[in-house]
Amino acid sequence: MTGSWLIGVDLGGTKIETGLVSGEGQVVDRRRMTTQAWKGPQFLVEQVAGAVQELSALVPPGERIAALGICAPGPVDFANGTLVDPPNLVGLHNAPLRRMLAARLGIPVVLDHDAKATALGEYYYGAGRGAQSMVFIIAGTGVGGAIIDRGELIRGPNNSAGEIGHITLDRQGELCSCGSRGCVETFISGPWLARRYARAQAGLDGGQPGGEEITGETVAARAAQGDASALQVLGDAGQALEVAVATLAMLFDVDLFVVGGSVARCGDLLLEPARREIQQHAYRSVGSGICLVASEISGDAPILGCAWLARQAAGEFLVGAAAQPSGKTVAAGSPPQAAAWEAVEGTIFDIQRFSVHDGPGIRTNVFLKGCSLRCPWCANPESQRPHAELAFTAQRCMRCGQFLDACADGWSGAETQAARQKYGERVQACPTCGIRWLGARQTAGEVIGEVLQDLPFYSHGGGLTLTGGEPTLQPRFSEALLRLAKARGIDTAMETNGHTRWAILERLVPFLDHLLWDIKHLDPEIHRRHTGVDNVLILANLRRLAAAGAPLELRLPLIPGFNADVESLEAVADLILQVEGLKKELCLLPYHTLGRPKYHSLGRAYPWESYSLLAQDEIEQLVDAVRSRGVHVVLGG
Repeated sequence: MTGSWLIGVDLGGTKIETGLVSGEGQVVDRRRMTTQAWKGPQFLVEQVAGAVQELSALVPPGERIAALGICAPGPVDFANGTLVDPPNLVGLHNAPLRRMLAARLGIPVVLDHDAKATALGEYYYGAGRGAQSMVFIIAGTGVGGAIIDRGELIRGPNNSAGEIGHITLDRQGELCSCGSRGCVETFISGPWLARRYARAQAGLDGGQPGGEEITGETVAARAAQGDASALQVLGDAGQALEVAVATLAMLFDVDLFVVGGSVARCGDLLLEPARREIQQHAYRSVGSGICLVASEISGDAPILGCAWLARQAAGEFLVGAAAQPSGKTVAAGSPPQAAAWEAVEGTIFDIQRFSVHDGPGIRTNVFLKGCSLRCPWCANPESQRPHAELAFTAQRCMRCGQFLDACADGWSGAETQAARQKYGERVQACPTCGIRWLGARQTAGEVIGEVLQDLPFYSHGGGLTLTGGEPTLQPRFSEALLRLAKARGIDTAMETNGHTRWAILERLVPFLDHLLWDIKHLDPEIHRRHTGVDNVLILANLRRLAAAGAPLELRLPLIPGFNADVESLEAVADLILQVEGLKKELCLLPYHTLGRPKYHSLGRAYPWESYSLLAQDEIEQLVDAVRSRGVHVVLGG
């Protein structure tokens, strides 16, 4: 593997971090030092050279370091490898770092903007793995961004494409450092979070009475504790983020948005307000497919991105880029194509064997993370958010005494990055699995390997069912699983709420034997009030699929207080009769509360607590209402 070792350098205003990266994309070791930019570029070059010399000693005999990538705050002249005038690196203005480092080290060197390098690291090694396109937003002291399309950065003539931080949201808003007003940065950067919080608390900038310093991390921590002012500040920040995301989604038609930087440690306290409102500022067909997640590798992303750039500078390219399919509809059966689909990654939270309710025969249900709806009666609340979540089951806690603060004390979920790290470290130590991760990254090949173990049980019509969550929020992963299953002759089914882009359904349907379509209510306003979205896109997709002859099977969850009434059921029955191509059948799924303990394990209240199970005579009345319209009823899946 000669030439496969690389160096990544993250040059910041206060520190330089230099990492040694293996051919497998692992940061093997790193060195950290203060920047001291005022001492000039030659001093910086010698600092980096010293770190490279130390790290070179770790490279196995017979192998070598192939290239070095370095990133810095902008502006950066990527084409010429020169820093321009970054405000926090006075002393390095107009420094030709690429030429100087290459001459000193004798290896290829590439210099890029830190946001773009970090985005590449996240795309190839973090939350962007397997995605075709991605927008990366880095929020810390400032707010920056980068756009990646099919593995390539969109740069623009000034290397400034993707600078989301200075999109204007409020022309009458706060004065930004760029000279404009109401920029995204004035809502979601760390200093502005602190400033807005201090103002809400004390009516002035700078801090609270008593001299306590307020930072973005302070705001996140207090929001996690239920502080009303902190929650309001993060809510406002989330709404600002949502407008910026929706704007870029409409401009570039990108599905995946990843947020990194120190502010991303706020987790869902920031991201959930954004996810809820995205569709208010984008076409339904665009907003329904957006996945907004936090960085998975925030600490390593700059180093890994620089290593990726270094490999390009050395003329070497990682397998991941070549393995991404072209988008043509091909079978998964041939070895090169199958290998590419097997490598696609996604996030799942469960594989349930011997299921008999989600398609014919004995099924293996694969549960994918992420959902575009927020139904308050949802039986799988762990499916709603796209990233892995920590769950704690108090009944399993034996007070093992391994930690000074017992896990059961004041559990309200792990919303912030700090809480995720604190409790995440306890997962392996827990003797009863009382605290555990829900959600893990896996390749399609790994998942299909587990599905194939159940092949002997599929002889009477069973097979694979994709469910969740919402499988269409991970379209490439879902497509990979379906292609691989069909290539092995496995019957396939997918459960969906239908709130997704037509292009996604168009790609998935050819590989489906059964499309289990969950319809919830026909009144768009009632639908929106209870699920977070209206049903316009859902019904439009349903009609198009029916006209195309898709293998649709309609299902409806009977929810008291929402749709468990004769009028609602009759309306659904009439729709079935009116839409050409639909099978005149409806599967009714009576409401149950089996998901209630899951809410508690995630530190959330169960929103549908006040509603009771439907009595048998109530269910029979609703069944009769559908049958009286001439629609066949299947009860319970």
